[in-house]
Amino acid sequence: MISNQKIISMNNELLDSQHQELFEISIKLSLMNHRHINSKELKEVLKELLVMLNRHFLDEEAFMREIHYPFMKGHMKIHRNIIFEIEEIVVSEARSIHVLAEKLDYVVKDFIINHTSKEDFKIAKYYEKN
Repeated sequence: MISNQKIISMNNELLDSQHQELFEISIKLSLMNHRHINSKELKEVLKELLVMLNRHFLDEEAFMREIHYPFMKGHMKIHRNIIFEIEEIVVSEARSIHVLAEKLDYVVKDFIINHTSKEDFKIAKYYEKN
């Protein structure tokens, strides 16, 4: 389980609430790894995850454009790589629900902990300075 303390503020209410939603999805995935799950349940959480990530990335990219973030192209590439990584896991692990859930859990935790605390933190700092 990841700590709520790892979620940094972007000084943007929408993005902060989306980070919180992604954190809650991560909790769902973590809990799935500790009990029996079925494919329908996992598909629902996966759909929720992908919808939320795509919405969040679009909103975050709009925010970066709005504040004229100079490293936007690289940040957008990271977003595309996260979606690609999730899609690759879904394709490669489709036969094993538990392995799929475990790998998705890892990617989402990595996104929340590393991406938000490092990459999104850079955006927040740039916004605060400018």
